[in-house]
Amino acid sequence: MPRKLLSLILSLCLAITLALPAATAAEAPVFTLSSSASSVSQNQTFTVDIQGASLADLYAYEIQLQYDPARLEVDTSKPFTEQSGYALPLKVTQEGGTAYVSLVYTRTGALTGLNGSLPLGTLTFKALQPGTTELALKQVKTSTSSLKDVLVHTPDAKATVRITSTYVDPGPPPTSGGPQPGEGTEQEPSTPTPAGTVTLTSEQLTASTGGKVTVSLPAGSTVVQLPANAASLLDGVPLDIRSQGGSLELPSSVLAQLAELVPAQEREGSTIMVSLQPATAAEQASVTRQAAQQLAADVKVGSVMYDLSLSITTEAGQTYSLSSFQAPVTLRLQMTAGIQPRLSGIYYVPESGGLDYLGGTFTNGAFVVQVNHFSSYTVLEVTKTFTDVPQTHWAHGVIQELAARQIVSGVTDRTFEPSSQVTRAQFTALLVRALHLDSDAPAADFTDIRPADWFAAEVAAAVQVGLVNGRGDGTFAPHASITREEMTAMLMRAYPELHGEPVAGLPVTFADESSIAPWALDDVRMAASMGLVQGRASGQFVPKGIATRAEAAQMLYRLIGL
Repeated sequence: MPRKLLSLILSLCLAITLALPAATAAEAPVFTLSSSASSVSQNQTFTVDIQGASLADLYAYEIQLQYDPARLEVDTSKPFTEQSGYALPLKVTQEGGTAYVSLVYTRTGALTGLNGSLPLGTLTFKALQPGTTELALKQVKTSTSSLKDVLVHTPDAKATVRITSTYVDPGPPPTSGGPQPGEGTEQEPSTPTPAGTVTLTSEQLTASTGGKVTVSLPAGSTVVQLPANAASLLDGVPLDIRSQGGSLELPSSVLAQLAELVPAQEREGSTIMVSLQPATAAEQASVTRQAAQQLAADVKVGSVMYDLSLSITTEAGQTYSLSSFQAPVTLRLQMTAGIQPRLSGIYYVPESGGLDYLGGTFTNGAFVVQVNHFSSYTVLEVTKTFTDVPQTHWAHGVIQELAARQIVSGVTDRTFEPSSQVTRAQFTALLVRALHLDSDAPAADFTDIRPADWFAAEVAAAVQVGLVNGRGDGTFAPHASITREEMTAMLMRAYPELHGEPVAGLPVTFADESSIAPWALDDVRMAASMGLVQGRASGQFVPKGIATRAEAAQMLYRLIGL
């Protein structure tokens, strides 16, 4: 699905060039370029940061950076961003003696874009030939969450780096009488052990109980220190680190993946650090304000907000960190008293700003979710209010809960239009979002869906897992209002994705069963017996009736078992 969304963004970028208006009420975005060093030695590496400011609803972007390939080499193996979403691998093209590296990113699943100031990318370069070289930000294409507004920016942002010839300092000559390096002296640690550190010994790492090794951090402790061979000592069992506000369960394979970043000859003596750093009150307040603005809702922080990190440092002081894990890490956040679980979930809070909903399972007073990278995470309670869905509305609770879980959104920030009709494309997108489907499926073969349509990726994902079909004439009819029997059939196809094979309950019959299409009859009977769908007045199912937004929300609510 992200690839389809990227195709949409890129096709729009290539097809449309919108100049900024001469006069606009919104402040124009600003893009800057900076280097970690103004002077480097030959074969040394350095980083270049691309920053955006005054950004408004930034959902996707494509950046083109120019450099001299004779003097610089970009490392395309490293991800340029840690933002949640989807980023294409770095792509380098050359025209004559000039090289361009492209950075392409889009958010996925989020309902809104990012705002304010944030880093857009970090690139690592290796210095090749001595001399002075210039990097230039040639072009930035941006798109909003509507996927309709595309802007092309040509910022005048440059960074200059001087490359000097390689020189190795031999150091002072040996002195007589004193111990030589490696002769009976211990080197000072390259980095001091942080305060509040708990160091685990080999004996502790081999003492598993209940299929895991568990360590409970005392109050005030936020760091766990491990030897580089922790993975082999754990021997396949996970490491469960527990603090007062939550816990982390690290698979031993993740620790092995981290250790492999260090050259084999340098691993002995290296130290692994796992950090669970609680946010300050000011940081939590800032996240609350940001979330309330982004979600247009009342927001409360519902747990300790942890900044999580995992790194390994060699004796020489070189530190390596993982950008993503090969196996998921289980994160558990204890919920604060007074928070409503049904309106809450775990959110990922990237350094760049914005929020991404992860959800999680609520059990024993805590939310539990699996993550594939470390950053900041917290539980948020989100209370969304729509002026046209008062507390007396039959679907008020359902709509409020689905909105809190980022499954449904309003037509505007404050209106939901519960009685409006739902199209086939809209319900397909809702279903894909509810199931958290994320697919690189090929485009669905329907004559009435273009790659640039906002729903193309969602329809492709739904077709791939068999949730939707076309109309039989090669069309999907995305803009046609969805009928109650069509919606029910889609729900029953989705059910096994969440719960396994359905089990029928007490049979339910409708007075108008004869008007239900044969292809939908079994699905309607099964869904009704399970309580997923209900009839309307007078025992009628009304299969050809048009479903409303409120009815769609109710059916999704029952499907996902909230």
